Amino acid sequence: MITLEKYFKVSAQQEYEKNPQLSAADVEELLKWSDENINLYGKLIDIQIIMFLHACDYDKEYAKKVISQCYNLRAKKCAPFFTARDPAHPFNQRQLDVVNINIIPDEENRYGYIWSQLKIMDASEYYPTVASKLTFMAIELDQIEHGTKSGYRMVLDSNNFGLSHALRYSLSNARHLMLYVQEGTPFVIDKIYILNVTSGTERVYSMLKPFMSASLINKIIIKSVSKTSEFIKTLPQTIVPKDYGGLAPIMKETNEILKQRLLDNRNYFLDEEKFRNGSVKDEVNTTIIDEDENVHSFKNLSID
Repeated sequence: MITLEKYFKVSAQQEYEKNPQLSAADVEELLKWSDENINLYGKLIDIQIIMFLHACDYDKEYAKKVISQCYNLRAKKCAPFFTARDPAHPFNQRQLDVVNINIIPDEENRYGYIWSQLKIMDASEYYPTVASKLTFMAIELDQIEHGTKSGYRMVLDSNNFGLSHALRYSLSNARHLMLYVQEGTPFVIDKIYILNVTSGTERVYSMLKPFMSASLINKIIIKSVSKTSEFIKTLPQTIVPKDYGGLAPIMKETNEILKQRLLDNRNYFLDEEKFRNGSVKDEVNTTIIDEDENVHSFKNLSID
């Protein structure tokens, strides 16, 4: 059976040295369990199991549930986020021109900060499902290249994100996205910072909130336009882009670097999809909100 071993830039041994809590016996047990219980066209390897164990705080029984959910959701309910992942596909390339997506490492604390903002304001060019898919691809690539992190911290700048953007969200896709984020990720989402909150942000948040656990809600920090600048000053300035007065490269620069890194690793994303599904889907899912989908009210939105 095929594996994705050749694409990983980190080894299991490096992860054992970085994370002393890891147990080789647990990894071996989960490898055997996954061979017998996870329906794939390829075979999981030790470094992939390690990603899940680390994300599950080294609880192997919990890891079994997350591994199962990860691949079940990617195959079914969350397929729009995990198919047609060819970085060279014109639609994927175009969405990286519409949305700035950047991962900036906090080397000292082992976090990855994922900054996201609109570059093109025309809502007709914004496809939330594709933007989310590309964010997951960026995280996956970061794990392949650098291994486990303490967690990822999302920094979502909603400046210029209006109601016309919010109305492009599919409620069913959004609900399934929340399920994956909470039950199927091989990484830790540590914090989600939503900055420069707008009416569009409020609408999306109120749509998603009923599908969020209390644990996820507690990780979300929302800042109004008037309080965003002061909040950014509290972050490590090495991970704040120069666009916001920090020391990290400007977002346009790091976004272009990410685009090239994704293209450089195109074969990984093609083979990973074959690994899961047996083939690569070419048609990008561009689903937006259906006319009969009801958006929830804005109640219980907590903005500082």
